[in-house]
Amino acid sequence: MKEFAFGTEPPGSGRICVVGAGFMGCVIATLYAHHGYDTVICDSNQTMLDTYAERARPIAAGLVEDSDASEAMLAGVTLEPDLASAIEGAFLVHEAVQESLEVKQALFAELDRICPENVVLATNTSSFLISDIAAQMTRKERMMGIHYVTPGHIVPVIELIHAADTPAELVAWSRMLVQNIEHVGVAILERPGFLVNRIQFAMLTEIYRLMDEGLATRDDIDDAVRLSLGPRLALWGPLLTEDLIVSKKTALAVTNSIYEQTGDENYKGRKVLEDLVEQNNLGAITGQGWYKFNNSPEAVVETRDAQLRALLAWLEETDPVRSLNVS
Repeated sequence: MKEFAFGTEPPGSGRICVVGAGFMGCVIATLYAHHGYDTVICDSNQTMLDTYAERARPIAAGLVEDSDASEAMLAGVTLEPDLASAIEGAFLVHEAVQESLEVKQALFAELDRICPENVVLATNTSSFLISDIAAQMTRKERMMGIHYVTPGHIVPVIELIHAADTPAELVAWSRMLVQNIEHVGVAILERPGFLVNRIQFAMLTEIYRLMDEGLATRDDIDDAVRLSLGPRLALWGPLLTEDLIVSKKTALAVTNSIYEQTGDENYKGRKVLEDLVEQNNLGAITGQGWYKFNNSPEAVVETRDAQLRALLAWLEETDPVRSLNVS
């Protein structure tokens, strides 16, 4: 079996080159530096390099408590306007340039040409398909989407976007890399919107429709999500939440009912849900749904309720909306 070109796991130290010194480039470079990587940030605009430390200082301050350590971290990031010099010795080149397909395609064609075969190339694109960005590359198999969710130094999730022909070993390698910087990698085969935006905008487009039709006010919509859906999703995510709060039979009946009333195909019951109902894997009440439950339904409900009460009590105590001073 041919040895995987990048090694079975990413190194815990070594050089990483970040191309693009804009906001996301600042975040990504600072995080890599914080976790001990020899980080170089490259940008053809010298002003962007000259102002890197100033713009990255609030990010670094949030990562370490000591101001001296923060300044040392920023000082340790190498600033390099020349791409060929910047990538020298790097095991990973992570792109964070402007969101232009043509610009990214040209950059990756150049990176593919000048980087040794064992260098992983990653993009922080938030919209383009990996295969489109890599269209002009010869060695497309070393291309990954490693996409930070804003604000990337606080939100722990990083999307790992891969094409149909991306080696599984590279996806696993990328997952280990983001674990090294104390983030959580979530992998998805490339599709428009990837994973986070696909879910986020499915909800938002429905909310836009509710607002368009005048069915609910801004405040009522935000309160409904903030105090019902939001806490449950934050604690458990959507699929585990469904397991914990509703039978799959009811979930299937509700989604089909909305479909029948609206004719909107997006609500039509999906086979994956129908299969769970057919198997009688209805959620916590039967011991298995999307997840397998190892405690009794009564114990699960007791734990569920305690967790939700605690989070809602914290929200009431801190009143985050009021502290933002919005009207």
